Amino acid sequence: MKVLFVERDVEYIDPMNIQLLSALAKQRGHSTFLTILSADDLDADLRRIKPDLVAFSAKTGEHTTYFRANERVKQYSPKIFTIMGGPHPTFFPGLIETHDFDAVGVGECDEGWQELLDALEAGRSIDAIPNIVTRANASKVLRATTRASELVQLAGAAASVRPEYDLEVDPTFLRPRRTVLDTLPFYDRELVYRKTHLARFPLRSFMSSRGCPYQCTYCFEPKFNVMYAGKGPIYNRYSVKRLCAELAELKERWPTQFIKFYDDMFILDRKVDAWLEEFAEVYPREVGLPFFCLTRANVLTRENLAALTRAGLHSLTMSIEAGNEYVRNTIVKRHMRQQQIEDAYTLCWENGIVTFANTILGIPVRKEIMAQQGKTAIDYDIESLDINIRCRVTYADFPVLHPYPGCELTEYAVKHGFFDGDFDKLFFSYQAESPFTCFTPKEALMQKNLSLLGPLCVMFPSARWLRNLTVNVLMKLPLTKLYFFPWYLAKGYLNIFRVYPLKLSLWSLARNLAYSIQREWRKRSPHKLLYRKTLRLDRPTGQTLGGPPPDPGS
Repeated sequence: MKVLFVERDVEYIDPMNIQLLSALAKQRGHSTFLTILSADDLDADLRRIKPDLVAFSAKTGEHTTYFRANERVKQYSPKIFTIMGGPHPTFFPGLIETHDFDAVGVGECDEGWQELLDALEAGRSIDAIPNIVTRANASKVLRATTRASELVQLAGAAASVRPEYDLEVDPTFLRPRRTVLDTLPFYDRELVYRKTHLARFPLRSFMSSRGCPYQCTYCFEPKFNVMYAGKGPIYNRYSVKRLCAELAELKERWPTQFIKFYDDMFILDRKVDAWLEEFAEVYPREVGLPFFCLTRANVLTRENLAALTRAGLHSLTMSIEAGNEYVRNTIVKRHMRQQQIEDAYTLCWENGIVTFANTILGIPVRKEIMAQQGKTAIDYDIESLDINIRCRVTYADFPVLHPYPGCELTEYAVKHGFFDGDFDKLFFSYQAESPFTCFTPKEALMQKNLSLLGPLCVMFPSARWLRNLTVNVLMKLPLTKLYFFPWYLAKGYLNIFRVYPLKLSLWSLARNLAYSIQREWRKRSPHKLLYRKTLRLDRPTGQTLGGPPPDPGS
C-alpha cells in the first residue's frame, strides 16, 4: 500500500509521530510519502502519488487544518482511506460521526496502526481492531461522557451542539500500554529529512520514554492515565543500549551536534537509579553528544544532576508555570514550593548548567480569589516574571495559556465561564492572544506584550530598570509588532548559542533565520503575514481566536 502522511508544517523539532508511524508501516512492506501543507501542493501530491491511505496526526488548534485537508483528499477520490490520530481525536473520537474520515486512532496506536494496514491490504474488516474507531463500531465503542455535558451546560457552550465533544472511547477498547519500547523500529527520519531543512540542521530530537505520572492541570497526561488505568505502568522507557544504538546510527547518517530529549520527564527519581547510572556510563562512549532534557525542580538533586552532567548534559528545563503559590499549586497543581524551585535553579547555576523555564501567562483566577489576595490578573503574570529573574533562568519562555481537551484546567475554565468550550475556534499556536473571555482587551494586550518582553528582562537579570520599564510602561503600549523583533533576535541567540549550542555557517544561520521568522510571526499573529506569500492550505479560512483569518494580500 501507498501511505501518505500529511503534516501542517515542519519547524525544528522532528515530527517523531510521523517518523515512527512511517517506520512501522515500512516494517509491513508499505511505501510511505509525506506532504507538508505549508510548502507542498496537496492536490498535486495526490495526483502524483495516488495513495491508498492518507494519515493525519492532530493536536487541538491545528485539527481544523486537517479537516480541510481531508475534505480535499475526499474530493480528489472518495475511495482513498483517511485516518486521523493524535491528541485531538483521542479526546474527541466522536468526530468520526461528524467528519468524513474512515477511521480515527485513539491513544497509543503502534500495534493498531500496523494491524489496520494489514487488514486493509488483505481486504479484511477493521471494525474490531482496538484503538481504531470507525463509523461501523462507533456505537459500540464510544460512550457519552456526562462530565463534558455538564460542563458545556454550565457554560452555555456552543460545543454542546457538537456530539464529538460529548463522547469518549470505552477503555475496554484500548490495548494495554506498550511496556517494552525496545521492539519499536528506529524513526524513519529519511521521510522528513529528504524534503526539509532538518537534514542540514544539526539539532536532533528523540523520545527516550513515554508517560508522565504528575497531575499538572494544563496537560492531557493525567486524563490519558485515567483512560489507561489498569493497562500497564504509566512510565515506560527504552533500555540504555537500545536508545544509544539509535542515536549512534543517527549521528553516523546525519550531521548531528546536539540531542534534544523531548520526554515529558527524562528523570523521575530523586535517587540515581540503575538506568541513569548506566546512561551516564554508556551514552558518552556510544554517542558522546551534548544534550538537553526535562525534569522538575522538586526532582532534581545534586546527585542526579552530577550523573546527568557526567553523561553530557548541557542544558535542561524545569517548568515554573506560575510565580504565585496559589496559582501554581491549587489551579495548575504543580505541587511545588517556591524554595524548591529557587534551590533547583541555583544548583544549575552553580554547576554551569544552562536552564530553560516555561512559565504560563494568563492563567484565569476567580474574582473572589483575586479580591482575597488583593491582586489583579496581571499581578499574577508579573509574579511569574519576577520568579524567573530571581532564579537566574538562562532562557525564560512565557506562553499565554490556551485550553486543550483532556485537561483539568480546561474543565475549570469552562466551569467558571472563562472559555465557551468551542475548540474549533482555537489557533494552532498557544503563543497567540489569550482565548479566555475573563480578560479585558487591555489585559490581553499586556499578556501578549509580556510574553515578548519577559525573556529580555530575564536575559539581563541585573538590569532592574528593564524589568521596571517593562512592567510599568512598555507592556501597556500597543507596540506588540515592534516588540516581536527584539524578542525574535533574543530567542534565536539563546536557542542557537546557549540552550542548544550549534556551530552554523553564516549562510546556514541566515537561511534558518529567513525560514523561521515568518513562522514565529504567524504563531503570535494569526491575522497577519509578515510578508507576501502564496496562500496555502495550512492557513485558516474561518474565524480564529486571536484575530480574523489572514488576508492573502497583507
